[in-house]
Amino acid sequence: MTIKNMGTSNWQNISYCVELIRRINPKTILDVGVGFGRWGILCREFLEVWGGKIHNKDWTKQIDGIEIFPDNIQEYHKYFYSKIIVDDAYKYIFENDFLYDLIIFGDVLEHFEKCKAIELLEHSMKKSKYVLLNIPIGKYWKQNEIYENKYEKHLSFWGLRELTKLNPIAYKTFRDEIHRKFAAFIFSSEFNKIPNRINYRTKLSLIITQYPEFKKLLKKLIQK
Repeated sequence: MTIKNMGTSNWQNISYCVELIRRINPKTILDVGVGFGRWGILCREFLEVWGGKIHNKDWTKQIDGIEIFPDNIQEYHKYFYSKIIVDDAYKYIFENDFLYDLIIFGDVLEHFEKCKAIELLEHSMKKSKYVLLNIPIGKYWKQNEIYENKYEKHLSFWGLRELTKLNPIAYKTFRDEIHRKFAAFIFSSEFNKIPNRINYRTKLSLIITQYPEFKKLLKKLIQK
C-alpha cells in the first residue's frame, strides 16, 4: 500500500483532546476533514480498545468521516471509520439530516473563508451535542496548497477572542514547535440553548443539573 502525503497537524494538543473525548464518551462521531485519519484512529483506540473491545467485530461506536480530497482516503481509513463521505463538508452538513454526539473539526475551519466557517461551526452545534474544534490562532499560519491538494490552503485567520465569544464550555491554548499559538475548544449545543440573559455561571449550574455527564467534563476542564 502506497500512502501519499496528506493533511496532518500538531501533536501538542492530543492528550487534552483525548481526555475531552473520553469524558464525553460519544456513541456517534463525525470527523470533518479526515486527512491522515488521526481523530478516527484515536477515537477508535481510546473509546473502544481501551474499553476492552480489542477486535473490530466488537466495536460499537459509529465513527464517520467527511473528506473533500479523494486521494487522501486509503485502505486503512476504511478499517477505523464506520463510513467515509467524500464531499464538501459545508454542503454535506447543511444539506443532510443527521444528529451526532460529537463533531470534530481538527484543523479544518481555517481552510474556509471566515463567514462560511462561522456558519459551518454554528450549524454543526445544532447537529451535535458537542463540537470539538482545533484551530490555529493568529496571523502566523499562512499556508498555500501543499501535498498536491488545493484544499490545504488557509483561507481565514482566527483570534482567540472571537472564538471565545461563541461560548465554549472549555478551551486550552498550545504552542507548536516554532512557538505559534493554536487552541482546542469544546462547544455544546445544549449549553447554547440556555438564554444569553442568564449569566455564565448560572448557565453552568443549569446544564450540570440537566445533563449529569457535564459534571465530570467540567470538573477539570473549565478555565476560570
